[in-house]
Formats: sequence, structure tokens, C-alpha cells
Amino acid sequence: MADAVGRCVLVFVFVPTLIALPGWLRYEASNPLNFADTMVTLFIPIRGLRALLNAFQAGMDAGLLSGLMDGLLVYAWFSSRGDVATRRQRMLVGASLGAAAGVFAVVVVLAIQAFRGGQLVIPLVPIAFEIGSGAVCGIIAIPAAVRLLVPRDARLRTGQRPGSAMVPRA
Repeated sequence: MADAVGRCVLVFVFVPTLIALPGWLRYEASNPLNFADTMVTLFIPIRGLRALLNAFQAGMDAGLLSGLMDGLLVYAWFSSRGDVATRRQRMLVGASLGAAAGVFAVVVVLAIQAFRGGQLVIPLVPIAFEIGSGAVCGIIAIPAAVRLLVPRDARLRTGQRPGSAMVPRA
């Protein structure tokens, strides 16, 4: 169980960080100093790393909370219902559980803001991003998480290679 939850946490913490790349690339492509001064050009990778680290830091708490919740939801789903039959169903389950984990993270963050006594502002764009990224991360995380939940000897008894999908593809 811990492996599956850890896999979900990794996906939910690191994948949304990649959203910062297009904005940074657009900025660097439109910066005239990049093409005029070689010293400025040499520091492009460092500025890119800084942009990624800032995006990681900004989304780390929500990603950690969402990933933890998604891992627990995947474990609960798999324990109670077993695996699904097709890749499409698995993607739908992953997206649904990921979006539910995103909603959970939004509710917790808003509750923390309310308990701190500050003004409760409901930012719609970050909420939509959290739920949408939860769905995408859920789709990315569920195949490996489910594979980690099935013992290796159970896959071998069913005639599947280690690391292959648990259910025949439709």
C-alpha cells in the first residue's frame, strides 16, 4: 500500500510543476537580451531551474495532500472492488479519484484559511487547476499504483510477465 500511495504522491507533486515550463519558455523566447548578450544566454538553464523550483514550492503542499488522498482512494477502490477490466475504465477511475483528491485538497486549504481568521477568498482559477490537474495526475498515477498493489507472485500465477498490465487490454 505504501508504494502505491508514494507513487501517487510523486506524480501529484511533480507533474503540475511542469505547467510552469510553457510560460517560462515564452518569456525566454521574447526576451531580446537572450540573443544580444552571451552572458545572459548562458544563464537560461539556471533561470529555467529557478522557475521550476518556484513552481514546485508553490504547489508542493497541495500536491502532497492530493497525492496522499489519491493514493488512499486508489487503495480503497482496489481493496473493495478489485481492478477494472479495460484501460479506458482504469483511466476513468484514475481521473475520478484524482479529481476527488483535488477537491479534497481545495477544501482542506480553504478550511485552513478560514480557521486562520483571514478573509475567505475563493479563487476559481486555482481551484479549477487543482481539480483538473488532479484528474490528469490520477490518470498518470493509477496504472503503476495498481501494479504496485498486486503482489508479484499473483501476477506470475496468472501468467503475466512482471511489470505487464494486470488485465488484458481491450
